[in-house]
Amino acid sequence: MGKKRRDIGGIYTILGPDTSFKGILDTQESMRIEGNFDGTINSQGDIYIGEGSVVSANVYGKRVIVSGELKGTVEAINGLEITGTGRVYGDVTGDRLIVDEGAVYKGNVNMDIITSKKKYEEEKLGRSGR
Repeated sequence: MGKKRRDIGGIYTILGPDTSFKGILDTQESMRIEGNFDGTINSQGDIYIGEGSVVSANVYGKRVIVSGELKGTVEAINGLEITGTGRVYGDVTGDRLIVDEGAVYKGNVNMDIITSKKKYEEEKLGRSGR
């Protein structure tokens, strides 16, 4: 029998609403942030930043969905989505940017998916220079 993990809608890592974290967070799975985070996030899965959360970080993931506030660079292989309550301040690299009505975005967008995919693969194989 294999290792059993608790799965909450495909999310294995959750930073709760009354939690603050400072540092580097690496995960192979999707994650959700509902609290405050300051540092770097590296995920091989999706990253969800919940409404009311405040994140100051460089973020690297498959797909990033922001409903709270994010300040920092974003590299999202499958794109960045900013919901109506989301605010993003920083540069974005990825294959798409979706900004819902009411959302705030300030920064530069680079749709250079080749560079973004290369960095993602380097992270996946553990050869990143970060």
